[in-house]
Amino acid sequence: MIRSILYQSTAQTEFPSNVDHDILEAAWRHNTEMGVTGYLLRTRSKYFQLLEGADDVLDDLLAIIGKDNRHTEIQILSDNTSSQRCFTDWAMGYHLVTENERDEFDGWLKDGDEFSSSMIAYMQLMATERQARSPMRSKAK
Repeated sequence: MIRSILYQSTAQTEFPSNVDHDILEAAWRHNTEMGVTGYLLRTRSKYFQLLEGADDVLDDLLAIIGKDNRHTEIQILSDNTSSQRCFTDWAMGYHLVTENERDEFDGWLKDGDEFSSSMIAYMQLMATERQARSPMRSKAK
C-alpha cells in the first residue's frame, strides 16, 4: 500500500518565486532516492502538495517540511492509503496557478474530503496537460 498525504500551507515567498525552483530541485533529488512521488501546486498565497510513498518516509519528510520557513500554517487535508500512486511519473510535479486558472477551479467552493478530491483531480489534470506539452514526450504510437 502507498500512503498519500495532501497538505496546504501559507507561502512566505513572492509569487512567482525562484525559491519554488529550489524546493523542486531538492524534491527531485530527495524524492527519487526515497521512492516519493507527488505534485506541488502554488497559488498566490498557498502551497498545495500531494506526497506519495512509504509511511516512515512521509513521516520524516513531513517533519522536514514542518521546519521549512518558506511556508507556515501547514494543514493536513487528507492522509490515506491506496494500492496505486496518482503521480507515478513525477518525483515532484509543479504547477503555478494563474489568476485565470484560479477562477476556473470550482473546487475552492468545496471543503473537507470533497475539496481534497477536487484538488488532487486538478493536480492530475495539470500533470496530464504538462506531459502532453512536453518536448520530451514520445511521438511514437
